[in-house]
Amino acid sequence: MTATAVANEVVVPLYNERRMITAVHQAMVAFVGRHPDWCVSFVDDGSADGTAQVLGTLLAVDDAGGRIRLEALPRNVGKADAVAHGIGRATHSRVFFMDGDLAYDPELLVQLSAALDHADVAIGSRGIAQGGRTPGFLRRVLGEGYNALVRSILGLPYRDTQAGIKGFRLDAAKQLFARRTSTGFGFDAELLFIANRRGMRVAEIPVRVSESHAEAGSNVRLLRDPLKMLASLMRIRLDALRGAYRS
Repeated sequence: MTATAVANEVVVPLYNERRMITAVHQAMVAFVGRHPDWCVSFVDDGSADGTAQVLGTLLAVDDAGGRIRLEALPRNVGKADAVAHGIGRATHSRVFFMDGDLAYDPELLVQLSAALDHADVAIGSRGIAQGGRTPGFLRRVLGEGYNALVRSILGLPYRDTQAGIKGFRLDAAKQLFARRTSTGFGFDAELLFIANRRGMRVAEIPVRVSESHAEAGSNVRLLRDPLKMLASLMRIRLDALRGAYRS
């Protein structure tokens, strides 16, 4: 029997996830076991709690036949740069990134990959999902407010730019991440802004946050983060006016 060729690679950034890394490892081993055309690249973002060491031990026992690997960064660089690090080393025809805390069911990645049959970029969107747990009032207001700012400041039509599950054709990913300048909260929106300016086709796929993750709450700081969000969007718009995304 001929082995199935791997065509899809998902980058999973990790930061101080020791508490649940065993569950994350088990979930991804099971996922690639069901889908032999997938592989997983964990990128540990300089965790200080031993996440990389624990995951390394787990992978020494089961790395899904070499289809799950780990790269541990020597220092914390932030989610945007950790994802970019993984994307930069991707070689398969389709590449994805997904939050490393099981906020989303890995099976959603298969739906994003199917969307890439007809799109350059596929993004998870909580804004078009039906049912599921409703976020708290403040989180909902903050999320909807941010998306309204994205639409008005950047002119993007998408209902949700921030869901931590996205996919790209490899050539599109390389183009977008090569032009990315944001390192904080706004990097998702910036990628989509660049994609829009370059005429790439973007598909929105409905996704829902897992029940356990929704119950855990959000680490968004409701007083300080909205100002940082606004500043990040204004910087993207100013960079565009300066011609930063023309090449």
